[in-house]
Amino acid sequence: MTCSGVPPVSAIADVLALWGDDGWLTPPLHPVVGAPVPTIGRALTITITFAPTGPGLEPIFELLSGDLTGRMLVLAGAAAVPGAVWGELLTRAARQRGASGVLVDGWVRDRPEMTAIGFPVYAIGEHVVGPNGQAQLTHIDTTVTVNEVCVAADDVIVVDAGGCVRLRAATADAVLHAARRYSTAEDLVARSLAEGEPLARAYRHKKSIVDELRR
Repeated sequence: MTCSGVPPVSAIADVLALWGDDGWLTPPLHPVVGAPVPTIGRALTITITFAPTGPGLEPIFELLSGDLTGRMLVLAGAAAVPGAVWGELLTRAARQRGASGVLVDGWVRDRPEMTAIGFPVYAIGEHVVGPNGQAQLTHIDTTVTVNEVCVAADDVIVVDAGGCVRLRAATADAVLHAARRYSTAEDLVARSLAEGEPLARAYRHKKSIVDELRR
């Protein structure tokens, strides 16, 4: 869901780094259809594997037929599949059921159609061909790894035009609160520059919050 007061992904990532944590998923995931404003959702993890036989992707049809309100779908393990595992039709289904966005650790297609739909989609890149029956959905709602970052079911995902980040469920509120303050400090730097202050003086706003948050 899009919520007022959600800080930018870059501010969240910086706070995580200052606190010695991980969570940034860009790179390798980049906006194929970026969220125009910071958008937040609870992770619903899906594991995809590359194999010639198995259930295929049909289990995702059932998943995309249920209530997905406020969920951010995270498809992990799909980078090994030599084709797109997400596109226009799945995007339409996810949006219809209330999902907030999708992160694909693999390939997607139909960017023009997905852009017209306006549903946030993040991926490694694009392929014009589909998975040709070689993508198998093996697990739902288990801990997955993207870019060496663990994403557990119900972790918090935030996306915006710049990228995407994971917040651990247990510390999400604290990180978001700190990132709001961090973002406000950056805004003060920008405002001071616009008013003619030199950067050496204007940067004091950000330095103060960085010094406070660094652990």
